[in-house]
Amino acid sequence: MSERVKKIVPAAVIAAIGLAVSAVIQVVHARLAADVNYLSFCNVSANVNCDVVLGSRYASLAGLPVSMWAILYYLATFGMLAGIVVANRATTRETLGTVVFGAAVWGLLFSFYMAVVAFFVLRTVCLMCSALYLVSIGLFLAAWHLRSGLRAGERRGVVARAGQERVVFIGGVLAAVVLIAFGGWEALGRGSSPMDAGEIKRRRPEFYHWYLSQPVAEVPIDAGRNTRGSADAPVSIVEFSDFECGHCAAFHESLDDVLHRLGPSVRVDFRHFPLDSACNPKVATSVHQSACLAAVAAECAGEQGKFWQYHNLLFANQQELGRAFLIQYATRLGMDVARFTDCLGSAAAAARVRDDAEEGARLGIDSTPTLFINGRKIKGALEPELLTNAVILAKTGG
Repeated sequence: MSERVKKIVPAAVIAAIGLAVSAVIQVVHARLAADVNYLSFCNVSANVNCDVVLGSRYASLAGLPVSMWAILYYLATFGMLAGIVVANRATTRETLGTVVFGAAVWGLLFSFYMAVVAFFVLRTVCLMCSALYLVSIGLFLAAWHLRSGLRAGERRGVVARAGQERVVFIGGVLAAVVLIAFGGWEALGRGSSPMDAGEIKRRRPEFYHWYLSQPVAEVPIDAGRNTRGSADAPVSIVEFSDFECGHCAAFHESLDDVLHRLGPSVRVDFRHFPLDSACNPKVATSVHQSACLAAVAAECAGEQGKFWQYHNLLFANQQELGRAFLIQYATRLGMDVARFTDCLGSAAAAARVRDDAEEGARLGIDSTPTLFINGRKIKGALEPELLTNAVILAKTGG
């Protein structure tokens, strides 16, 4: 093995591990996007759960999954390492080594950002993500060592250089230990959600008493339409929503977080309640002018088995719900566009939307989102922790 190859081996091995982990994360991310009921092997518990992170809004950047950016990053790193091996000029090798080190610094900082999001925002330990945090630290240290070895005209003694590298290595290891230990404590300990009704009552007495004071109604589940989750789930959430409603989009994100944590315990039944008099007799004016057509489009997507994927696209693109955009989304999901377009004007799809709205009016709904958690009526978008608490109370008979 040549001297040049030996120099890049540590960085190349670590980058290969990062590439492999990123590829697995990308597969899980794609499965979560394609199947709302999918649970990955990394969905261990409510607080050790890759699905919460990979299914959240933080899992994409500029329209591309973060895992795909990571794959490109590690491939670019391999390209630069290969350049170091084949380059004839020492200055070229030194420049490439500096670029590798700079990229490793950027990767380390981005991993720190993602760790903060996972541990302190989503309150979750993602095992595969944590593996990438360690890879970023290892690649930073390997790139530092590589850069030092490639410096042209190095004048410092071997002892001084080795001492400096030991300081950097120890500092990197300590940073990893502190980040993972403190973040894990935050996610698993202080930041974890209460897991029984008694603890919710003790820690959140105001929410506990408010939740139990909400009225209970008889809301039938429509098993043949827009439902997700097990039919045997102990908790049923019937959600009346509007695709043009900002609070509904916020609740969509909260609900996804909770379903990734407590998925087997929850069944969701989505109902339409567009705030538009064109299809909702409860509404006197047209508050959301695109909401009715968006709801019909979602029903048309459901006819082709794509309701939930289409539902996600509508909430992600609330400012673009015109007819042309609705057809574009159908194309993006690989639907039969001609059939979808015909359905947009069909009386049957419009009737399903109107039936939902009339049911909502019968139940006294006047705003969105409105939920019925095992029949208990909740107005407004609960944040993930409160929604988790509500599901736990419902599961225990509350």
